[in-house]
Amino acid sequence: MPGDDVSTSPLVNTLIQELSAGDELGAASPDAPSTEQETDPEQVLSSVMERLAVEESFAFDDEIVKQNLDEILIALISLRDGTHGKALIDDLSRLFDAELSPGTVYPRLHDIENDGTLAMHELVRTKEYSVDDDDDAKSRIERAMYHHLALGLFLHDSLDEL
Repeated sequence: MPGDDVSTSPLVNTLIQELSAGDELGAASPDAPSTEQETDPEQVLSSVMERLAVEESFAFDDEIVKQNLDEILIALISLRDGTHGKALIDDLSRLFDAELSPGTVYPRLHDIENDGTLAMHELVRTKEYSVDDDDDAKSRIERAMYHHLALGLFLHDSLDEL
């Protein structure tokens, strides 16, 4: 369900339902035990790309990743059930081919932690991040998702005029 400040059209909701139909990740019952495959970021991204029939030559633009870094970090931390900054930087590189520096990623993690969405746990040689406010994390990700879906539909429909 979208956040209170996000208005969605039936078309966007229909698109989400169509994209989720038959998807193993979306079809799991809430009571089903979680498996590593269901929460592996690579599997999630692979499933999305497959459902969208994205060409193999497709590549994410670093600027798009940077513009959505907060939500991507929250999603990765949630999928990993907590992780540290270096692993997140590795995920960003591997999954989105985004070469982001620690100077870009760590300040965002600290800001999201300061917002109360993440919790940071200091370990011996690293800091591990986990989602601290599930509702806020979900709201932030949903809001970004609906904005991107709506923008994507707008861009898609504009192609007919070219």
